[in-house]
Amino acid sequence: MRALRNQWYCAALSHEITQAPLGRIFLGEPVVMYRKSDGGAVALEDRCCHRRAPLSRGQVEGDNLRCGYHGLLYEPGGKVIWAPGQDKLPPGAQVKSYPFVEKHGWAWIWMGDPALADPKTAPAFHWYDAPGWAGCGACLDVKANYLLLVDNLLDLSHLAFLHIKTIGAADDTDPHLTWERQDNLLRGVRIARNLSPSQRQIAQGDTLRTDSTKIMTFTPPANVVIEIGAVEAGKTEADPTNRVNRKLVVLDSMTPETDTSCHYFWGNCRNYAIDDAAVTEMVLKSTSVAFDEDKFMLEAEQRIIDLNPAAPQIDLIGDAGGLQARRIVERLLAEEQVAARAAE
Repeated sequence: MRALRNQWYCAALSHEITQAPLGRIFLGEPVVMYRKSDGGAVALEDRCCHRRAPLSRGQVEGDNLRCGYHGLLYEPGGKVIWAPGQDKLPPGAQVKSYPFVEKHGWAWIWMGDPALADPKTAPAFHWYDAPGWAGCGACLDVKANYLLLVDNLLDLSHLAFLHIKTIGAADDTDPHLTWERQDNLLRGVRIARNLSPSQRQIAQGDTLRTDSTKIMTFTPPANVVIEIGAVEAGKTEADPTNRVNRKLVVLDSMTPETDTSCHYFWGNCRNYAIDDAAVTEMVLKSTSVAFDEDKFMLEAEQRIIDLNPAAPQIDLIGDAGGLQARRIVERLLAEEQVAARAAE
């Protein structure tokens, strides 16, 4: 499949990884994750070297993972240390181990050359657990190419239509939008003024019209951070009469499963009511509902694309961000392929 390999991809939110094996497919490869007795996380090939049964159907024993089919026992580095009826293990009694790192409640995996994996370069979504912020999030499996989600997150013109019953405002159709690109980073600023409150805002008791600024930052392979600031319409954040002063940061990371499916990891962070569990629960539920709307549409879009991938399409002004993000990925793919050929 066409996806960058020498990059950090999100594998899970940290709270998902426990001593119960968790199996997922990344870039067409089955991976199993679990926690050792000291809390450290492990990522191994989810394919027993004996009869290729998924190790995620097994169980963790201390720091090791036992295959649930014939009982082979794997240590955290992927080597078999016990097999039934064997005093001497055959050659090849091991599975692949992946570089794995956790930062700020997010777990990242390196699917390419392990020698190139530098934990320092893994994304740091610091808002998720930063003082003064409250974060919640989840993983959503979407049967669509991961770049369709990148398009979706960088073209927010769909808010007024697809999300009109949740997070969108009907009058959010003519924003001021600018983009800047710096090597492998793409940033857009979207300013929309005098917006009516969304249905979610009304549910929170917010009925004032607002001016909204959204800063969208894309970094490869497929990370999008959306920083959202809102003030009362016509006022500034410093204005003492401003009755709205809230900030949200939406964290998004898409990891390809296959060419037409992906894992969508998201987080919603806020700087208000940070100790209110009821607000956190409401944000988690309402965001999940909104992103299910995206899932419904994107999966339908993928089905239509699959019928005729060569069918023509047009580009609108809102597509500028998604198109530039794709150019970054395509350039990095070409560079990765050149490096791979040179190493042969």
